This record gives sequence, C-alpha cells and structure tokens, in this order.
Amino acid sequence: MNEITHQDAQRAAMLLMASIKSAAFYPQAHPAVRQPLEELNSIFNDMVRVKPEIHLGVVEGVFFLEGNLFVSPNSSVAELAERLIDKGIFAITLFGGVTSDDLFLFASLLARKNFPAELVFEELSRKGVTTIKYGIDEVQDGCAAEEGGASPLRTYHDALDAIRGTMKDIERGRIPASERINEVVDNMVSLTIKDHTTMLGLAMIKDYDNYTFNHSVNVGILAVALAAYLGMDREALRDTNTAGLLHDIGKIRIEKSILNKPGKLSGDEYEEMKKHAEKGAEIVREMENIHSRVTDAVLGHHIRYNRSGYPEWARKRDFDQLADILAVADCYDAITTLRTYNSPVPPRAALDVLRRISGTSLKGDLVEKFEEMMGKYPVGTLVRLDTNEIALVVKPHPQESAEAAVKIIIDAQGTTLEKPRLVSLAPQDGSRYATIVTQVDPLLKNIDVSRYFLM
Repeated sequence: MNEITHQDAQRAAMLLMASIKSAAFYPQAHPAVRQPLEELNSIFNDMVRVKPEIHLGVVEGVFFLEGNLFVSPNSSVAELAERLIDKGIFAITLFGGVTSDDLFLFASLLARKNFPAELVFEELSRKGVTTIKYGIDEVQDGCAAEEGGASPLRTYHDALDAIRGTMKDIERGRIPASERINEVVDNMVSLTIKDHTTMLGLAMIKDYDNYTFNHSVNVGILAVALAAYLGMDREALRDTNTAGLLHDIGKIRIEKSILNKPGKLSGDEYEEMKKHAEKGAEIVREMENIHSRVTDAVLGHHIRYNRSGYPEWARKRDFDQLADILAVADCYDAITTLRTYNSPVPPRAALDVLRRISGTSLKGDLVEKFEEMMGKYPVGTLVRLDTNEIALVVKPHPQESAEAAVKIIIDAQGTTLEKPRLVSLAPQDGSRYATIVTQVDPLLKNIDVSRYFLM
C-alpha cells in the first residue's frame, strides 16, 4: 500500500458511520458493533503505516480523508458528513496506535444527541484517548503548520466555520459576535505576511452547494494576498481580509428563493439581490471591533470603479482602495466558479476577463498588480509540460521566481498518479526540471483541480 486510495477512504468512512449507528444501541461486544469496529481499526492501522497521521473531516459540506474528497458521496459518507457538521467537527487527526476501544468511544460520543465537538474531545481526553484529536496540526505539501501558528488548511476550515457561525447568528436575530472572525483574520494575515502565496491554492477549493460560505473565504484569501503584494501594513491587511470574509454577509437577509434561483433573475429579483451590499454594511456596522472602513468596503464592493454599480445612492461617496481590491477578488473568484447559470472560466482566461473590464468595472492598476501577482499561469491552472506530463500550478511564478511549483498528476504515459509529485520549475544549478508548453482544460481531462489542494 503506497497511498491511501479513494476506495479505502470510502470504506473507512462507511464503517465509521456504521459504528456510530450501532454504538447508539449496542455494547461494544455485540457483533453489530464489534465487526465494523475491527475492520475500521484494521484499515486505519494500515493507513498509519503509510502516513503517521490520518486527517479527515469536512470541507464546506464535503467529506475528505487525506487527499480523497467526496464531492458526490454515497448515502453513508453523506450521512457521516452531516453528523460531523451537526457536531461542529470539521477536522480530525488520527495517530498511530489507535485501538478498537478508542474508536468505539469516539463513535459512541458521535452517536449522542446534543453533544457538541468540545464535549466529544473533552471526554476522549478525560478517558485517556490520545490517538484521536480535534483539528489538523500538520498537512503535507506546503500546508504544514507554521511554527507558532496554524496551518493554512486548518485556518481555511476555521474561516468557513466562522462565516457559517456568523450567518447563523444573523438568522437567529442576533448581532454577530466578531471574536471568531477576528481570530481567523489574525491567523490568515500572519500566514499571508510570511508569504502572500501561502493560501492562494486553497482559494481554488469550490463548493457549489454552499457557494456563499466558500466564496466569502476565497475572496478573503484573494483580497488579503493582493493587499500584501501591494505592500500594505498589517492593520490594512486585517481590514482587507475582514471585508473579504464579510463582503456578502448581507445575502443572509435576501429571500432564499432569490438567492438560490437557478438561472437568470427577473428585474424585480435582481433589484432585491442588489440590496445585499447595503444590508451587509448594516450588519457589519453593528458588529463590535470591526473598523468602519470594513463597513464602507462591504457597502461599495459592487459600486464599480466608474461608479456605474450599486447601491446607486452611494455612487458619489468616496470609497478607499479596499473596496476596489474587494471588487477584483470578488470578480475573479466568481468567474472561476461553476454556477447554475455560468460555466467556470479557467484561471488564466479569468485574468483576460479582468483585463477587459479594467478601467470601467475594476480599477486598472489593481488588475495589473493582481495579474502580476498571479503570474502567467495562475494557481489552479492545469498545464502540459515539455516532458508530456500534466501538472497543476500550486504556487504562482511571476518572472519564473524561485517559488514556482507544480504538482505532476499525470505522467508522460498518460497514467494518473496516485500520489502527485511536487516539483519546482525554476532553474536550479543551471538546469530546470521542465517547461510549461500550454494550459490544459481540466474538464476535458475530467480532473477536479480543487481536490489536489487537499493532498
């Protein structure tokens, strides 16, 4: 076993769900509990021979186990994802030495109603279980935790959780607490200051069933990366990131029938949808410890550079650069995402779209800087190398910088690799591994590029 296969990951998820169901009714010695537990324990122990830690959880409604992402799960895997979401558990690490007793306790705790994540892991700790932990402290291929800080992938999960919690507060008629958002922003800004490209790959993760949550985090990533590339100070980065995360918060006050309508909105529906910017600004204005410039940016992220956008009454207001940065990030993520009424545009072609509307909808010099930051082949672009290998760009490489990196996912013979190989395309010791020949359409290759940012 050289890599954790999709089949093994799916079997483990199904057995975990079966164990949760049976643990709710039977003792551990009962065959209905013992048999799936023993098989599950065997699978996990095989896995930890490949990797010392096994990471699993839910990314915006989609179950994952290591690099295996279950976008179209069977009923058992979908049920497990729902159970973890209900508990507020979005990332779990299993360590070598996990036993059937450990897994039984975990399954029985997940089976309890009204037993949230903090109680599940407190009880595991109290019972001396050290092989099952909440969160992900280390992820391979560039997603490892920074010294003294959180990992990019864990921060991404936390951001999704914070946006989800904020919107739930609004639905319940509460003024959203800002603590979760501010904590996530501190982590995202710290990661971005060290390297503005650190989280760009995660912005390629797309969840079409939970678009608003996913889009909000992705815009936050793209906006703060651009702000860092422009050399803005830490406080400006915090405000930019916060505005990106909250820019669409007003959509929670738009009728669901309009928000989720497949196809083009009617004139009246579009007028109602346009209100999300001012509704969002109203919400953010009520939140504590959020700078007023964030409120202005949320209000003005659709105002357009030539002031032809909305809200119409705010067109003559002076908006600072933050709103223009949001507009670039918002546009880029929207057009690279599949919607019911719009096919996704590949990253490189998306830059062409931004360029065409620069000077009118978008501020021209910011589009230039964004394009410069993303490079000729932006993160998320599928490319063919002169070795005939197919690779995914995972780090931008403007001016062929030393940070250029791709993951090779199909070898020269056309075989999809179980474990992608991370290589640099920058010259080293006078030579280079390979050169990009052209971009490749992932739809033609039936490749979901987002899953490779979780591997």
